Amino acid sequence: MRGEWHVDAERSSMRSLTFSLLLVVLVSIFGLGWALDALFSRVSDTDEDYLSVITAIGSDMALAMNNVGNLDEFMDSSGYAATVTPVEEFSLPESILTQLKSGEPVVLESDTGLSLNYYIPNHLQVLSLEDIPALDSAKPGLQILFTSMFYIGTLALVLLWLKPLLRRLGLLRKASMEFGSGNLNSRVDSQGISYIADIEKEFNRMAERIQNQVDDNKLLTSAVSHDLRTPLARLRFGIDTMAVSDQPEARAQYLSRVSSDLDEMESQIDSLLRFARLDNVMDDVIKEQINLADLAAECVAQYADESVEVTLRAGNLSGTVFGSIDHLGTLVNNLLQNAVNHAMTKVEVQVQSRNNSIELIVADDGPGLSLDKVENLLKPFQRGESSKGFGLGLAVVSRIALHHRAELIPGVAESLGGACFTVRFPVS
Repeated sequence: MRGEWHVDAERSSMRSLTFSLLLVVLVSIFGLGWALDALFSRVSDTDEDYLSVITAIGSDMALAMNNVGNLDEFMDSSGYAATVTPVEEFSLPESILTQLKSGEPVVLESDTGLSLNYYIPNHLQVLSLEDIPALDSAKPGLQILFTSMFYIGTLALVLLWLKPLLRRLGLLRKASMEFGSGNLNSRVDSQGISYIADIEKEFNRMAERIQNQVDDNKLLTSAVSHDLRTPLARLRFGIDTMAVSDQPEARAQYLSRVSSDLDEMESQIDSLLRFARLDNVMDDVIKEQINLADLAAECVAQYADESVEVTLRAGNLSGTVFGSIDHLGTLVNNLLQNAVNHAMTKVEVQVQSRNNSIELIVADDGPGLSLDKVENLLKPFQRGESSKGFGLGLAVVSRIALHHRAELIPGVAESLGGACFTVRFPVS
């Protein structure tokens, strides 16, 4: 299951990119095509109106020429070349000739343009208005112009779509280069609309994990050098004292202290190593759908004999959490143990659904915590004033929550007045 969420984020971003690009292409082809087609139709309608005017003028000329005896005075009355031809010399198919003799104008097309032909029955002549520009050639290059507008418009819309994507990729590239050069605080500003928001979030999550591991290594070195120094000093003192002591009772007492110091060192080293291996272990475990309410109930049942009352409110939850049952159990138990250690009389555990998420809330009636020191308490090897152990409990909770894409939110319990920790999981 290593990297499964990263793959899901990549697939989600690719689906978003594909959908948005498809939408832009469809809008460009159909929307822009429709708009240009409507504009072209308006221009074409203008050309058709122009032809209608010429046709009407020709009809008036033919009617006037039919009522006079001399046709020569009308030959040049139009701005177009006009000729008269005897109808028997006018070679046309019979059907078109019949249409012409019925009084309808006949439009003929040649390489030089259009000609409008009218029948003059009183003179058995055909009036022809020639060299009228064809509709396709009335505006030279009009179709090329509209085709060019279509391609340029489509390209402009695609570039408009690409601009924010290229900008976000530039920010991601800049953050990656800064992070690679050693600035571990470098992150991608995920504010605003982004086609690759999931990838940006995963980069920030990856950067945070790497930074935490580097910080943990530094803290681990400090903890080993600081926390082991005291039991080592006591161990050396006990051994030196046993070497010079001749009294059996004193030697036995110092031997007991040495054994106790060795147990403490062994426990601390074991805790440090388990925390150091936590990230690698969680990457390799098998994950499954887990009912968080059932898991919380099992963990709460283990504290039935405690002097502190531990209660659970879960209700009927249908949502599940995708993760490791063992590590989620560790998360719940660490929060419970931390609450029990600090509570006066009561600990409340609640599992609830909220805004497409499932929340685990653990609250106690203890002295609470200082919100300005919470960030340090979530770091490894940082202990509170009244805490025992090695300061890894809440750090383990924070790390497990991060691996399960959950958010750990510390706060103050409203009803109990003590500390409250909320872990918000995305619904699977």
